[in-house]
Amino acid sequence: MPVVVEMSAVGRRVVIRFRRSPAAVDRPFSDVVGELVALDDDWATVRSSSGTVRVARADIVVARTVAPGRRRILDLERIAARGWRAAEVLELDGWLLRANAGWTRRANSVLPLGTPARPLPELLDEVERFYADRGTGMLIQLPLPARGVLDAELARRCWVIEAPVVLLTRSLLDPSLLDRSLLDPSLLDRPAPGIDDGSRVLLEDEPSARWQAGYRARDGRLPSAALDLLRRHENAVFASVASAGSTVGIARGTVDDGWLGVTALEVDPAARRRGVARGLMAALQDWGKQRGATHAYLQVEADNADALALYRDLGYVEHHRYHYRRPPAQAPGSAP
Repeated sequence: MPVVVEMSAVGRRVVIRFRRSPAAVDRPFSDVVGELVALDDDWATVRSSSGTVRVARADIVVARTVAPGRRRILDLERIAARGWRAAEVLELDGWLLRANAGWTRRANSVLPLGTPARPLPELLDEVERFYADRGTGMLIQLPLPARGVLDAELARRCWVIEAPVVLLTRSLLDPSLLDRSLLDPSLLDRPAPGIDDGSRVLLEDEPSARWQAGYRARDGRLPSAALDLLRRHENAVFASVASAGSTVGIARGTVDDGWLGVTALEVDPAARRRGVARGLMAALQDWGKQRGATHAYLQVEADNADALALYRDLGYVEHHRYHYRRPPAQAPGSAP
């Protein structure tokens, strides 16, 4: 019986050992490592560094998923930073210092992508001055396990953890996965798939008043720092769903280097479990594919069990996690 390779592995990095042709007596087995891009009853298709390999499932001896390495984690974090662009970004010895008038942690924190040459205390002093000059506290985003050594050192210095986050990804290439998770993709101003009242997904180039009404500032328009950040991308779209004249769900999509980034997904609590989030995701994924996206990512707070369950049902899998740390004497931030 073939080794079981589950559909949930599509879009993830795998290692597969399989039987070679009967003529290869001296080397009966071969291995392929790469992204599992498609899976059906007969074949597993893997995109490796040397090209695409199709392996008959009946020939698979061992198959397992592989956690992404340090480089892949940091590469995706760099892409995610481009999808959520702060007003100020300064690269300092391999670290990205981001500032955006205090709006959101991601846009007002350090992202340590490189290994600095200077001593850590010296670098932290300069980082502290950067944020003090802007009237905000110092916050460091730590992708794990890629920045585990730095995280351990900050823990030793009693830096406090804030907001653990799960970064989820999925492939947009496998039709069977798309069909299973999202039904038919939604197009501009067409009935949104799965939304039980026939509501429509509207895609706009700007965060309109309708779109803003569904975001966190429900009592008015978003502050200028927020609007500027949301608009600060050359390839962004704003999706919304209205029901009975009110905005019940919104989301934002961006595309960078073949990755669709889904951010700012919000559903009115009164409209949950009606397919609104699924409709928004379907619309964004279709929009992203039309612009060359082959993969998608999104970030979810680790304690949001309902959202994690939804996205996993839509075919998303955990890529890595991150959290923030701030100095012990600094008060916790209020930005998301």
